[in-house]
Amino acid sequence: MNVRDFIDLRVICETGSLRKAAAVLGLTQPTLSNRIKHLEDQLGAMLFDRSRGQSRPTKLALFIAGRAGVLADEATRLEREARRLASGDAGTVRLGLGAGPMRMLLPEVAIAISERHPGITIEAMSGSTAQLTEGLLGNRVDLLVCPPLDEGGNRVASETVLETDLVVVAHPDHPMCRQPPASIAAAFQYPMASSFLEKRYLDMLREGYGIDFDAQVGRVICADFEVLVRIVTRSQRLFTAGPRFVFAPEIAAGTLRVIDLNVPLPHFVQLHQLRGRHPLPAVETVAGVIREAFKPGARFTV
Repeated sequence: MNVRDFIDLRVICETGSLRKAAAVLGLTQPTLSNRIKHLEDQLGAMLFDRSRGQSRPTKLALFIAGRAGVLADEATRLEREARRLASGDAGTVRLGLGAGPMRMLLPEVAIAISERHPGITIEAMSGSTAQLTEGLLGNRVDLLVCPPLDEGGNRVASETVLETDLVVVAHPDHPMCRQPPASIAAAFQYPMASSFLEKRYLDMLREGYGIDFDAQVGRVICADFEVLVRIVTRSQRLFTAGPRFVFAPEIAAGTLRVIDLNVPLPHFVQLHQLRGRHPLPAVETVAGVIREAFKPGARFTV
């Protein structure tokens, strides 16, 4: 049995004859008659009283026809929604973002999606790379935009969408702006404000420069990069570091200044998806907007 058979029965009951119903459905009368006979065989019950040369619907047929109207309406809605989903212009996309992309990328993507694809809903979450990886592997996130993952292996397909330099920035009146430190280690005589640092950065500080970041006194840890930047722009004591694009508005406005300090480590922003998964086409629509946002000349990558 399938929904089509029940809808056929509904049309017969509404039109009052096989001939009229066949015309409405675009079928030949014998084809429609065979379908009804097949449905009766599957149900093990008669749907039409064919005695006395007439064909009247039984109570079972009328019951099915009444309920089939709901099925027909739902099938129409389903078809319409399926077409919208298949086009990539509808659906919910769960987007995981590192601290920097959450601050600079999400507004751009949200505005672009709202204007071009208003049927798509974005559910955004932020966190450390480890937390975001867990969400992706657990099927709670569709797309990640963050640094390279430490876990996932062959389960994750990753593509680099941006390679940029890391910069150290501070308030224009910070002592390091008057006299740049001679080394990264010297910069850490001042307390740092940061998000939760990735393991690769902690290892670099410890192994390359002998800096135990976790032991530093007076540091500020803030997962919200928007608040973090606000703190540093108002403090003459704290400094922070990150990919240049995250601080682009403040650097341009002069409220943060780049410290003349070589940080010999490139920063990669990557787009991550589960390999072999078949998400809604809306996920690829959002991925396309993200790739576009990271092209040279995009506002937040300057």
